[in-house]
Amino acid sequence: MWPIIVIALVVAVVIGGLSYLRLRRKHETRMISLVALLREPITLDPTVLAKTAGRVWNLDLGDGTTEGEDGFVVASGPINTIMCQDRAYLINCFPAPYVENPEEVSESIADLRIGKLFAEHKAWFSCDALGIDETTTPEEINAWYQHLAKLFSEFLDENCLLIYLPENSSAFPVNEETHQALESDDPVGALVATQTLPLVWVAEDDPLMQQAVARAREHWSEFVAAYEATAGENFSVKAPVSYSDRTEFIWLNVTALEGEQVYGTLASDPGDLGPLKLGSKVSVAVEDLNDWCYVDRQGELQGGYTIAAVQEAARRQHDERAE
Repeated sequence: MWPIIVIALVVAVVIGGLSYLRLRRKHETRMISLVALLREPITLDPTVLAKTAGRVWNLDLGDGTTEGEDGFVVASGPINTIMCQDRAYLINCFPAPYVENPEEVSESIADLRIGKLFAEHKAWFSCDALGIDETTTPEEINAWYQHLAKLFSEFLDENCLLIYLPENSSAFPVNEETHQALESDDPVGALVATQTLPLVWVAEDDPLMQQAVARAREHWSEFVAAYEATAGENFSVKAPVSYSDRTEFIWLNVTALEGEQVYGTLASDPGDLGPLKLGSKVSVAVEDLNDWCYVDRQGELQGGYTIAAVQEAARRQHDERAE
């Protein structure tokens, strides 16, 4: 065991070099980090962190005040440093937004759902890998993400609004699939798979959307026939769902077709529909349907006419905000 004073000196070197590492990251090809944007601030005690990291990584990291056989954990204010097996990690925990003006930044996010969640966050924590540069191989990058994600998942709960990846500036709402994704062999790829279609504002007179909706309604009978014959899976419709004075066009997982009514559950969390959330039961009129889709027996997507129109609207909005 190293005396605690030696550990303090080591940490001083690590923390002292933090600003240099932060500057270097601007010039590196990839920044390996998982950031949790939180509703409310939290604290990460080094004793709890050492115990948790040691358990998920199957290592002896001491007790937060002394070194273990495989490494140690020590804190300096909101920054915890983990040193183990020739790897260095920073576990940051700050009681302030990730950016200075989250509401202003949220207005530049095309996906309304993600923008709303980003605007609401008040604090953040992150798990960062240190020492990554352009010579790090893709296999090594994935191994880093695996280590980070397993630890990150342990501190993730309903207080977390979004997971942000600085490496590619992508954000993921937390849902029932998030923990499984983080514990997979490819955490980043699995997180991407948890994404739902973006919630994007599209003008009522958008010509691409009008054409897509017309085609979906024209071919509605095909959906009904396939659903009644169970000729596929993941039967879904998109329709306007309202709460108070707010309305969103959102996908529903169909549970029943009865005459001119479609019954189902929300396939994703809405942007701002009060108590309605992923899985909420709703019913909509067939005449109000905006789109439909399902996966046929050959594994091919049928329908989904408005998807391209939404993607084009999102692309235009991104380009406009970038100018």
